[in-house]
Amino acid sequence: MIDRVVSFPDVRRGSSAGARAKYSAVLICLILLVGIGLTPMGDFLSVYALKGQVGGDAGARYSFLVRGAMVTGLVAAMLLDGRVRVSNWRVGALALLVGFMSCVSLANGGMDAKEFTEEIIAIAKVFSLFVYFTAFSELSDRQIEKVEAVMRVTLVIYALAIVAGAAFSIDIFRSYRGETQIRAGYKGVIYAQNEASALLLSGFALICLGVLRRGWDTQSKGIIGLLFTASFLLGTKAAVVSGLGVVAVYSYARYGLLKATVRFTLTLMALLLFALGVYYASPAVHQAVDLSIQYFVYHRDHASEDAIATVIMSGRNVKFVKVWEELSNESFLPLLAGGYPTVRYPVEMDGPDLALIMGIPVILIYLLDLHRLYVLSPNGCIARYGKYFFLLLLMVACSAGHVLTSAIVAPYLAMIAALVHRWSESERLDADRLDHGNDRKDGGV
Repeated sequence: MIDRVVSFPDVRRGSSAGARAKYSAVLICLILLVGIGLTPMGDFLSVYALKGQVGGDAGARYSFLVRGAMVTGLVAAMLLDGRVRVSNWRVGALALLVGFMSCVSLANGGMDAKEFTEEIIAIAKVFSLFVYFTAFSELSDRQIEKVEAVMRVTLVIYALAIVAGAAFSIDIFRSYRGETQIRAGYKGVIYAQNEASALLLSGFALICLGVLRRGWDTQSKGIIGLLFTASFLLGTKAAVVSGLGVVAVYSYARYGLLKATVRFTLTLMALLLFALGVYYASPAVHQAVDLSIQYFVYHRDHASEDAIATVIMSGRNVKFVKVWEELSNESFLPLLAGGYPTVRYPVEMDGPDLALIMGIPVILIYLLDLHRLYVLSPNGCIARYGKYFFLLLLMVACSAGHVLTSAIVAPYLAMIAALVHRWSESERLDADRLDHGNDRKDGGV
């Protein structure tokens, strides 16, 4: 489907829409290269200032300043072009509507000023995915290759920080500190371990999408190996499951049902054998795994009910029940209108949290727009990859959370969507040219 574009009238003499679009694309590319390149440093400064803790002084979150400036700059650069897609107007209207309902909640005493500020920031994070996607769509193939290359570098930096944290026992890089330090894991320079899991998911998916398009090379093998290592060292269930999920997405997109099932099963068995070998060969790994196992066993034994579900979901089911009980006292109005202060007590599953922030009618429209980013009508490998990744994305977001609500992950998810659109179209054109070539050969016989 072609998205209609609305152009602002240009009253300046001698102006050129083509030149303006070119200037806008160059500016967008520059903002992305600088902004994405600086995000690891911003994340490190935040982690260092907060001494590795999650929460605390909001002024110490330098990463928010970097990403906020980048998104603001992208919006300004795209407005300079003078052309705005109809879908962008719709998404912008949705964001304003959600923000308005939070204003209503603030006016009615449903949240205080601090909670309102955090809620507005959360809304901006959720909709920033569409800002990045639109920005990537404005770039030429050469420009988007440059941005993708910078993203690969940042993924290596994030993964190396996790590996370095584990190798050198860097305290501020730990995933779990204070009372939860009895559980092993390292998140590196990322603010929270759950966002680190989501970043590894999007990083895996981005690299594997490149492999699907361009084939395997030494660089891709090295990055994937590094990301896999980081996912196991992170210490979260979501990171390991997400990595295996992306392997499944890649396999089924490329090989089809039967062949992919065989390949994925063999890969899973090989990884399991390798993990067991490392577990028994390395005392440090043995100790770290046993520590985490003891942690899960403790929480299973002390869970009041649904012990297995509580362990698997890290207590999110318990949070959901508490929030549901509170909603029942408000006649479930936030489910319709939104404006619920999830920053006060989040469920930490993107589905319920976003439904409470937006309201069910708005989140359905939001999910439809999200569906359009990844699910396309062509039936090539790239289009299948986008469709399967979308399903994996929703499953992880609605169980582990911190995916759609993460500012760290948004540009990587948007890049995946932009490349799926761009490469699936190229794949379709290549297939059409091949068919036309075969038709000419058949006609000449």
